Amino acid sequence: MNGLKILFANLYDLLLLLAIWFAAALPFVIWQGSALQDSNAIKLAFQIYMIAITYVYLTYFWIQSGQTPGLKTWKLQLLTEQNTLPNRYYANFRFLWTILLFPIGWVGLLFGKQQLLQDRLAKTQIIAVREN
Repeated sequence: MNGLKILFANLYDLLLLLAIWFAAALPFVIWQGSALQDSNAIKLAFQIYMIAITYVYLTYFWIQSGQTPGLKTWKLQLLTEQNTLPNRYYANFRFLWTILLFPIGWVGLLFGKQQLLQDRLAKTQIIAVREN
């Protein structure tokens, strides 16, 4: 059941990220105008900008509390294998593996695995938070 909660928590975060991406893209698109369509360099800069927005969103929450809004809603938390909050090192590795393995890292959830591939590689885990 934890795997399904992880999937829903990440879908929740994706919805929030879509809103953030939309808001973050507006100034860039207005600033660049039609050059965004014409220049490969500007397209690449835009993609890097959007990945950076995603990086800041995810790693901020992972480091601060181990809980993105989606994880918090589903009462889950990201911790290291030593059951501590991830520091910048763990957050960076997890983000890197998430980007490199997307969507492969999520396939295990469909087969009942309780841990994402990127968590295994980054030596992190998503656990259920006990309710008080």
